Amino acid sequence: MMLYRFIALLLCQIVALLTFAVGFFPQKVVLKGDADFKFSSDAHRNINSGFDRLVLVVIDALRSDFLFDRNLSNFHFVHELMNRGEAWGFTAYSNPPTVTLPRLKGITTGSMPNFLDAILNVAEDDKSSNLKEQDSWIRQFQRQGKKIHFYGDDTWLKLFPLEFFEKYEGTNSFFVSDFEIVDNNVTRHLPDELLNKDWDALILHYLGLDHIGHKQGPLSQFMPAKHMEMDSIVKRIYESVDDRTLICVMGDHGMNELGNHGGSSAGETSAALVMISKMLKDYPLPAAQSAVEVPLFTDEDYQYLTAIQQVDLVPTIASLFNVPVPKNNLGVLIKEFLPLFEDRGTLKLKENYHQLMHLAGKDTNSTEKNIQAMLEEMKSIQGTLAHAVTNYDYKLLTIGVALMFVVTAITCWIFIRSVSSARSVSLSMAISVLLGTSMFSSSFVEEEHQFWWWVLISVIGYSWVNNLSYSKSHFVLIVCARLIRGWNNSGQKYFYEYTAASLLDAHPDIKWAIIAVTTIVVGTENASWDPLWLVASISTAFLCMLYKSSWAIVNGEQVPLWLESVIHFILKTESSDTLKPLLIPVARWFFQLATISIVTQLLYCKYYNKQNIIKTLSSTINIVLIFQTNPSNIPLFLIFFLMKKELDHLLEDLYVKDTSYIASTISLIMENFTFFQFGGTNSIATIDLTNAYNGVSENYSIYTVGLLMCLSNFAPVISWILYSLTCFQSYKNNKSYQDVQLSHLFYYCITGLFLLLACITFRYHLFIWSVFCPKLCYFIGWNVIIHGILENIVGPILLKIAQ
Repeated sequence: MMLYRFIALLLCQIVALLTFAVGFFPQKVVLKGDADFKFSSDAHRNINSGFDRLVLVVIDALRSDFLFDRNLSNFHFVHELMNRGEAWGFTAYSNPPTVTLPRLKGITTGSMPNFLDAILNVAEDDKSSNLKEQDSWIRQFQRQGKKIHFYGDDTWLKLFPLEFFEKYEGTNSFFVSDFEIVDNNVTRHLPDELLNKDWDALILHYLGLDHIGHKQGPLSQFMPAKHMEMDSIVKRIYESVDDRTLICVMGDHGMNELGNHGGSSAGETSAALVMISKMLKDYPLPAAQSAVEVPLFTDEDYQYLTAIQQVDLVPTIASLFNVPVPKNNLGVLIKEFLPLFEDRGTLKLKENYHQLMHLAGKDTNSTEKNIQAMLEEMKSIQGTLAHAVTNYDYKLLTIGVALMFVVTAITCWIFIRSVSSARSVSLSMAISVLLGTSMFSSSFVEEEHQFWWWVLISVIGYSWVNNLSYSKSHFVLIVCARLIRGWNNSGQKYFYEYTAASLLDAHPDIKWAIIAVTTIVVGTENASWDPLWLVASISTAFLCMLYKSSWAIVNGEQVPLWLESVIHFILKTESSDTLKPLLIPVARWFFQLATISIVTQLLYCKYYNKQNIIKTLSSTINIVLIFQTNPSNIPLFLIFFLMKKELDHLLEDLYVKDTSYIASTISLIMENFTFFQFGGTNSIATIDLTNAYNGVSENYSIYTVGLLMCLSNFAPVISWILYSLTCFQSYKNNKSYQDVQLSHLFYYCITGLFLLLACITFRYHLFIWSVFCPKLCYFIGWNVIIHGILENIVGPILLKIAQ
């Protein structure tokens, strides 16, 4: 196929996706201006809930069981306060996407999140989510002349104008390797703040607990100490303030079993919330708390004590501090706090009622309604509005789908005409159509790894049945595929306690022996033809092994004593504390050596050994991918190595006529299969940040971190793309690279068209944000990064150099 035609189709397909995405991602309808009291302001001036000051302590990713579960929580002082009646606990439902930026919008404006906020959450310089013109209790405090001091996650400083805060200092929320300094930089302000008390609201946002979750999960050995540190901070604040200060301790969201968040699982949406004041003991405890003693027995659904919506905090704070409820609030005043207003509680509830009615566009008539009737109607409106805050651009949706349909039709026509093998067409068609139709099921989208597992096994099985004389190779492929399948927990619905990775973690000697073998074998795979490259490859592999083992020691993972002794001997350190400062220099040495090796190999092979250029580069690039992979997943590269050897054998002997097409299709299957078996899903909760900061200091570039994050999350995918390029260079079959890539474009067009239609069909579905929006984002990412940049820009460049 002509090059310009392929490029035109590829670009049009990406344009169709992006056009659709712009029109599809929910855009909230926001009421402008500031709220005022519906009823007489004089009546509100006479209301006194008893609170003069607010201390809001946000502990990032504080899941409900971290605060309330007797087997997990180490917040002993908070438990003591709760049992004395001076603290009231709740489980607050955090609407997905469960990432910080949309959740902060929720707990300040009371509005439901926009899925686009989850994307903007990682854009350090983004200002489009600013709440300068949107009503919030922060803005209402500022309008009333209240002084606000803020210390912590700098996301707050991107959301709100700096003039809203009389004093402030931000800490970076994305440097997840730091557990301590990021919190110490918040706590160091407490002595002066608690001494002077020249504020009406003090906001503290701690990130360390969230960082521990991202690095090692909710059961990390560092978690108990972090709980106790946060508990001691709450105690310090409590003992320094008077009865008229309300302390609110909360999580902005929770985390899943892997320590990540962003999705809609029970762990991610169940955040802890506790309201603390000496004054609360004079009022009735919430019913769910009155008959129990905290901490509680484990609840697998994370539902402890009274369940509320997290946005309910907004009208509650507004009412307790006698400011108007923000215009776009969907929260309902927490009924347990009504007794604090004595006989004026009904007035505060009516303000909330009228605000919600106005937001819903309904007539208000609360004069004849009692408190219970109003609460029930408000909860009903809350549920309705929560699913009606989107406004799609149907013009852009139509253009996107129409353009995708045209591109798909043309691609299908060209693909069927240009591919001579009916077997290749049938395989690509079956994969594309089957996956495409599965997009209409939310469960299939969540469990897509199952689809690729059955596709891979079916392809291997079909080949085996038709080529029984090659049973050994097919048997090896089946065994390798099964090992990969059981390596990690995949998908979003089920979690298995025992996996191959967890079994290796329990036997560190075996684990690190396999890691060492993998690093050496993969790193020197194609270096034996020249001593110079052999030395460079061994050096790169050595630095990789040095860093990964040092990183494991510093992060408290189990490392064999002999390996730990070797690391301390080489780096002249004595403990993990002295080893930690060397992680960044060692990582940078690795990247520098790898870069020099790649550039030198390109220059040398271009003039002296073109036929080996991609194979030679593959060894170095695979070592970089291993460097960007979690230690538990590194042995998978050894399995890849074995599979590639057997695939080479089969391609050379059995599929001589269609080698390029078959290799390209197998690569597509393995790219997707290994992505999911590495622990990836179609949820943003499984985006791994653990290796995104290798060699990065605190003063980092978001683009550097973004590149490292892509290398980390797409490491197995890139490895199989390299294999596909190697196969094409070896078995061209008189085909151009674009002809071979046409099968991939065909796949992306068919599945993309089905996905866009599914998104339109389910645009008001309950799982639109938690399932279909993330899938669309992932699909665009695969199209742009994997198919567009790597396969059709980087790939052709490497092949051009190799000519």
